[in-house]
Amino acid sequence: MKTTLKYGIILLLLAGFTTSCDDFLNETSSAQITADDQFKEASGFKDALIGVYISMTQPELYSRDMGYNLVDILSRQYAPLNGSALYSQIQDYNYRGVLSTSQVDNLWIKTYNTIANINSALDAIDEKATVLSDIDYSIIKGELLGLRAFLHFDLMRLYGKGDLANRGDLAGEFGVPYVTSFSKDVTPRRSYAETFALLATDLEEASELLKEDPIYTEIDRPANYYTEVNRNGFYNQREQRMNYYAVKALQARVLTWEGGLTNLDAARTAAEEVINKSTAALINPSSYAISSDPILYPEVLFALDVNALENITNGFLNAATFNTNLNALYLDASTADALYETSNPNIGVADIRFNTLLESQTRGLVSTKLIQKNGLINPEKVPVLKLPEMYYIAAEYYIENNQLDLAIANLNSVRQSRGIIEDIAETATKEELEEELIKEFRKEFIGEGQLFFAYKRLGLTTFPGLGATLATDDIYVLPIPDTEL
Repeated sequence: MKTTLKYGIILLLLAGFTTSCDDFLNETSSAQITADDQFKEASGFKDALIGVYISMTQPELYSRDMGYNLVDILSRQYAPLNGSALYSQIQDYNYRGVLSTSQVDNLWIKTYNTIANINSALDAIDEKATVLSDIDYSIIKGELLGLRAFLHFDLMRLYGKGDLANRGDLAGEFGVPYVTSFSKDVTPRRSYAETFALLATDLEEASELLKEDPIYTEIDRPANYYTEVNRNGFYNQREQRMNYYAVKALQARVLTWEGGLTNLDAARTAAEEVINKSTAALINPSSYAISSDPILYPEVLFALDVNALENITNGFLNAATFNTNLNALYLDASTADALYETSNPNIGVADIRFNTLLESQTRGLVSTKLIQKNGLINPEKVPVLKLPEMYYIAAEYYIENNQLDLAIANLNSVRQSRGIIEDIAETATKEELEEELIKEFRKEFIGEGQLFFAYKRLGLTTFPGLGATLATDDIYVLPIPDTEL
């Protein structure tokens, strides 16, 4: 993914655009000329696709703020930040502070810039399909559609409301714009119902197209099927791209967010396809080199390759000193002991998420998942979709459908892969399993940017670290940039 880019697609700032109408039209015209030149050959589409992935690795997006930093800070899983820390206003849910305004707005601006590049390529791909082989066309378009859905969904999770299954009155309310073309026209905010329909359309088309993906082996193909199109290795390492199973995992995530037993059932079906058919598999904790691969790469469904990741992460994942690095993200010892249940040696002490994936430093325990150091076997990788989430999605459906034995089996599968010796009892009640699922979210998602979304989706009015404050839309819904409104 460190390919040198040759493309020159103009990035449109979709928020805060201040040029005159004539200037805008001139720049849009220039962008079209650039795109026409860009997509004369198959290499132009490939470069544009790689450019999208590189755009996603910006610190304001998935190499920092959409993962272990801003979004995880919102879940209050870390020790409280000093009031002088860069993200202390985010921690306090003050979204329009001196520092936090740009931090929140950048999530919106840079995501829509990336979507603009996706749409530029999608607008051209059917018109110029003759420059692509059938395989190239299907895989590239499938990846682009999957990425467009992925980014819009994260915007909805940030700037839209949660607990949708219990708030039927929201279906007609407006969430975020779902932009489907590269255009000077302003895309209106879509209702939640419209947004889910657009997500479903993009994901369905992406999954059909990506049946051409080398990772999808349910179709018999000749041994030399990919020889010509993959002569330069462009379709290698599919887990670092929006592959077929990443699309199915995203489909499961979206359906779970939409909520309701019917959607949870469909989410479970998609999740179980990923569990049973993908090349990803839960690790064996007794034999896997966890300390050399703290992201647990065999479980990765989709990860980004981030150049110079050390320069982005290690400043935040360093709690070695008391008086410096106010931005350090860590758990205090008492919080970690309670979370991982270390009073029970068969649960907490045995759990690799406690004994290996947390590192004891001067001020507390730091997640090792993204700390870059010598000896890593998969350095500079940031996972954004992983296999355990699929087990949790399946378990949630079975809990809601009162198939408790299957829920227990899914939860125990992840727990066993984490080294936990004591299984959840077969006699566990529905309420106990709901509690176990939340505990798994908290244990598993540290440093992955998913815990806040889990709380929001479930409509929890309180969660650990929040104190007496009630979690309402004022906390859960980030404000859209003022220039957009």
